[in-house]
Amino acid sequence: MKKILILLLTLLIISGCDAKKAIQPSFDNETDSSSQSQVYDYLNQSLDSFIFSNTELPKFNNQVVDWNVVSGDAIIENNIISKTDNADEYEMIVLEATVNDESYLFDNLELMDSRAAYVMSYFGGDDEDNYQNAKLAYTYNGLLWYLVNNDEPIVRAELGSKQIRDPYIVRKKNGTFSMIATQGWNNSSIYVWDSDDLCTYNNERLLQVNKSSSDQKMSEKQAWAPEAFYDRIIDKYVIYWSSPEDGGMYYNLTSDFNDISYPKQLLDTGFTVIDGTIVKIGYDYTIILKDEREPMEEYSSLFVGTSSTNYLGFDTFSENRITGHQSEGPFVMKGDVDYIVFYDDYTRKQFQAMTTKDIRSEEFEELNMLTDVVAPMISPRHASVIPVTWNELVKIIKEYKTEDIE
Repeated sequence: MKKILILLLTLLIISGCDAKKAIQPSFDNETDSSSQSQVYDYLNQSLDSFIFSNTELPKFNNQVVDWNVVSGDAIIENNIISKTDNADEYEMIVLEATVNDESYLFDNLELMDSRAAYVMSYFGGDDEDNYQNAKLAYTYNGLLWYLVNNDEPIVRAELGSKQIRDPYIVRKKNGTFSMIATQGWNNSSIYVWDSDDLCTYNNERLLQVNKSSSDQKMSEKQAWAPEAFYDRIIDKYVIYWSSPEDGGMYYNLTSDFNDISYPKQLLDTGFTVIDGTIVKIGYDYTIILKDEREPMEEYSSLFVGTSSTNYLGFDTFSENRITGHQSEGPFVMKGDVDYIVFYDDYTRKQFQAMTTKDIRSEEFEELNMLTDVVAPMISPRHASVIPVTWNELVKIIKEYKTEDIE
């Protein structure tokens, strides 16, 4: 039945139905058009590209949204979407939302099993041979961490500088992943690997992200702390990174982590920033980034930026800093109750962490890394996390024979 529904939807599009009209309502007048377009745009951005089972679907301005499954093995009860027993591990779905008797279609959505844990990728350590290589750890709640491969590297580079820094795992369509990373210090290219299971990483390559175009002259020297995410609205991956030589943060677009667009400026704070990590919660995009001005005893701290539109609209930045000096490399995850922000206390070669109920606020409470958090990795540096399902986590545990005492 699922294949029939997908086939019918495909035939409908091929037979002359414009793709844009297939996912947008028709409008009777200019006023209605503006109002209905606002509903569509809000709900479309609020939907994540990858949806975990048992996730609450978005609402609009406290109005009732009637969600229905058009295609895919999924059910919706009390505004919570879940997979059925017949669903694939990565189930493509089409949803319909009805607001005030107007219906809107949303496609290119991937429904997965429930979120079970977070996997951290990081580098560091006290062994020079293993220091600049990618390592993994995982957690169920952000406070108790388990080492993967006993704090030893799971990936080593064979190309370029052979120095892996700031590793970041990107979730891709159809249940696959890529790992990207900084290549040493002053290089215009980043590392890329492909992975089907988060255990093996292959097809190592260098991808030049810092490159000049006819419209923009770049230093072509640095591409630090790359991160990426899939934007289902444009059906492309967004890679963003930092270059102090070029004054801040930039982004590229790619469909396959092979061919890539020329870089464009991600945001403008009026001074040099690096190490930004973008957080999407529903419709809202937030970024936590580092003030890279000198001297580091006066700057070198983290602050928050917000957007009223999307990830290209960051225009409001907190005047207050949310960390002390000599802080960098933040990453954010959802704990049992609050959000947890980890970051590098880099002169002391350790992580620090804090919690907040609202990631867009300036209200953060520091955690005690000795009593509140168990993170046994040695001298870790610039990490990131990816939420995973139980099946995805079990593959890692079995591959590396990780001892899970929980």
